[in-house]
Amino acid sequence: MASSTFSPKEQRPEVKSTERPDRPGPQKPRRSWRGLLAGLVVLVILVGLGILAYTSATAEPSAPATTTAPASTLTVKPSASPGVSTTNTNGTANNAVVSNPFEAHPILYNLAATPADYQVLFAAMADGLRRSPDSGKTWTDVADFKGKNVTALVYDREDSEKGLYLGTDRAGLFKSTDGGQTWKNIGLVGRPITALAASNKNVYVAVAGPLATVYHSSDGGQKFTAPADNALPENLKVVTLAVDTTNPQNVYMGTAYVPGGNSPDWVRVKFSTDGGKTWSHAGPWSADKGTGPDPTGAITVLLIAAGNYVYAGNGDSLWRLSNDRTAWQPVASGLPATGVYALTTDANPEVSGLVYAATRDGFYRNTDGQSWQKMATGEITPLFGSDAIQQNLTVRPSFTAVTTKNAANSVSGLRSTMLYAVSSDGRLARYENRDFGSDVVAVIPGATGLPDFTAYGGVNPADKLPAPSDADAKANPDKLYVPQSGHYVQGEFKTTWTRKDIPALSFYGYPLTEQFTEYDPRSKSNKLVQYFERVKFELPIPAGPNDFVRTSLIGYDAIEGRYFPPGRFAVTTDDQQYFDQTKHLLKGAFFDFWKNNGGLSRFGYPITEEFTEKNAEGKDTVYQYFERAKFAFDPVTHQVTISLLGLEVLQKKGWVK
Repeated sequence: MASSTFSPKEQRPEVKSTERPDRPGPQKPRRSWRGLLAGLVVLVILVGLGILAYTSATAEPSAPATTTAPASTLTVKPSASPGVSTTNTNGTANNAVVSNPFEAHPILYNLAATPADYQVLFAAMADGLRRSPDSGKTWTDVADFKGKNVTALVYDREDSEKGLYLGTDRAGLFKSTDGGQTWKNIGLVGRPITALAASNKNVYVAVAGPLATVYHSSDGGQKFTAPADNALPENLKVVTLAVDTTNPQNVYMGTAYVPGGNSPDWVRVKFSTDGGKTWSHAGPWSADKGTGPDPTGAITVLLIAAGNYVYAGNGDSLWRLSNDRTAWQPVASGLPATGVYALTTDANPEVSGLVYAATRDGFYRNTDGQSWQKMATGEITPLFGSDAIQQNLTVRPSFTAVTTKNAANSVSGLRSTMLYAVSSDGRLARYENRDFGSDVVAVIPGATGLPDFTAYGGVNPADKLPAPSDADAKANPDKLYVPQSGHYVQGEFKTTWTRKDIPALSFYGYPLTEQFTEYDPRSKSNKLVQYFERVKFELPIPAGPNDFVRTSLIGYDAIEGRYFPPGRFAVTTDDQQYFDQTKHLLKGAFFDFWKNNGGLSRFGYPITEEFTEKNAEGKDTVYQYFERAKFAFDPVTHQVTISLLGLEVLQKKGWVK
C-alpha cells in the first residue's frame, strides 16, 4: 500500500448522522466539515492498523537479531543504546541498536602485552578484559572490567611510566602504570572509544559519533584537546590509529567508509603533523578504487615504521605510502600478495627498524622497508583453548610484540622478542624471534626449545658431515676431517688445533661444528668461529697480520640465566688471588692449574666461585666457570681437568643433544 492516508481526489466514505441520547426526539442531520474530517482520520487509522495486522500475520518470520549461543561460548549480547545498528550474519538488518561503534561488533578488539612479563597477555573484549599469565594458554577475567565493552588497548613503549591505556564504550579511558594490576579512569566517560595510539606520553583517542573525533593528550592523559573545527568530516569512523615514535606529533588514522550523507568521505587514511589539530589526506582518494586500498572498505592495518615508512591494509592486502604521501604502492618483494592481516614493530630498541607481518602463511620480517623474509609459522592454538569457543568468536585481527626479560647475551644485553598474533578466525600464533641481524642469533634457553638457524641459512652448524672421498681429500689438503665427531678443521683453526706443544684433546677437545661466521655483540663485528668440546675458537673478519686464534668468552653464555653470588674478598697469596674485575676468588688446585697453563690469556677471569654439582656420571665434582673455560676437580683423584664447556653451551642452545 503506497500510503496510509486518503488523497483529496479519492471518494470519501459517507458519513451518517447519529442520535444523541442526551437530547430528546429525532434531530435533523447537520453537515459538519470538522466532523467529516475527524471521521476520516479515525477511519484511516483503523484501516492502517488492519492492513498492518494482516501483513504481520501472513509474512514469513524474519531471522532473530541474535542467536542463542551455548552456555560454554563467549558470545556477548550487545546492550541497547541509541544511534547504531548492526547486521545479522545472514545479511538482514538488525533493528536492535547496540553500543558497539564498529559495524560487525567484534568480540575481541585488541591483544596487548607489556615488558613487565613477556608471557602476560591482555585481550580487550566486548564483555570485559581478559588476562593470560602463560602466553595465552589460560585466561581469566579482570574483575574491574567485567561486563564492560573494552574496545581498545595500547601500551606506550617509549614512556618511562610504562603506561598501558584501555578504551571502553562510554565507560571511559583507563590507564595502568603497573602492568595492568591496577587501573585508573582518566576521563572521556560517555564517549564510545574506537581506537588508541600512544608514544612517549602522547595519547591519541578516537571516539565514535555523533560527534566523531580524535582527542590528543601530550601528558599521558592528564588533559586532552580536540582537532580544530572542520578538521575532520562529520561522517567519520576511525578504525585504527598509528603514531610516529620518533615524532609523536605525527599521527595517522585508518577509517571505514560511511555510506550516505551529502558529501561522502572517500579518504581512508589521513595524517596530522601537529598532534591532531589539523588533518590531511595520505594519498589520492576517489570513488574509483584506483591504485591502493579500496575506498569503500576499511583500513584495519596501519603502521608507521622507522625510516618514515607508512603501511596500510584491509586485513588481506598491504600497501606502502610513497615518501611524498601522494601515492600507494602494493607491498610485495617477498611478502604474500594476500593474507596479510596485521603488522607490528619490534619492541627491542636495538632493532627499532624491524617490522613484522602476520599472515595466513606465517610470520615475515622487514628491516629496510623494501624486502620481506619469511621467518616461521609459529605455534598456533585456539585463542581461548577451545574450538567450540572459536566457532562463536568474532575477532578483529591483532598483533603485538614484546621484549623478553631474559637477556639473550649477558654482556651486550640483547633480548629476544615474543610475537603474538590473533587472526580473524581466532587462532593465536606465537613465535620467539631471536634474530638480531644477518648474523646474530640470541638464544633464550627454555623460551621455546627450538633454536633459530635463520642466520646460518637454515642449517645447523653442528650437523655432522660425511667423510670426504679420497679425491676430495687430495683436492683439499688444508681441510682435516675428524671422524670421531664428524666435522672438519681447516685454515688457522686447524693450525692451532694441531700444534704439537699443546695437548689438543685435553685443552680443546674434538670439533663439534663447522667453522662459520657469527656476529659478536661484544665487539659489534663479525667473527669466524668454531665450537670444540671444551672451547670455542674465534678469529676476526677480516683477520689482520697481528690477529691470532683465540678462545671465545663462552663462559658467560653458559651461566646466562643462573645466579652466582660474588666471592668474599681475600688477600692475594701464593695459593689464591681475588679478582676485583669480576669479584671472584681463585684458589687452591684451580689457581695452580690456571697459573701453569696460560692464565688470563687462555682462560680469562673467574666468573663464579667454586661450587659442587654432580657430573654426567652422577659423581660429586667441584666446578668453577671462567670467561673462556670451565674447570673441574675430582675430589677422589684430586685431578683438575678442563670441562666440556663447548658441548655444554651447544646443548643449552639446542644445537646438539
